[in-house]
Amino acid sequence: MPALLIINYGDILDQEQLDAYRGPANEILVNDFGGKPTVFTSETLNMGEGYGSGAHTVAIEYESVEAAQAAYDSEAYQDILGQRLAATRSGFAIVVPTST
Repeated sequence: MPALLIINYGDILDQEQLDAYRGPANEILVNDFGGKPTVFTSETLNMGEGYGSGAHTVAIEYESVEAAQAAYDSEAYQDILGQRLAATRSGFAIVVPTST
């Protein structure tokens, strides 16, 4: 079953650091693990439920939950994840199974 890796974050604290993360993140999450970018926006609407979300959302489709988790958990991605976390405020990453 296909799955989406959804990454969301709020305020950008360090644009230069975030830009440095994006190239390698794309290489790893898309090229190395076969992800298909489906959403890249800075216009996410927070509907006021739960703890909320930031305005920035990326969604990448994978062939399975396992593939999405493998991409996120990969050593290569984990090595650069700290850049995004340090460069942004309040975020989350989730894997959502989808049906076709």
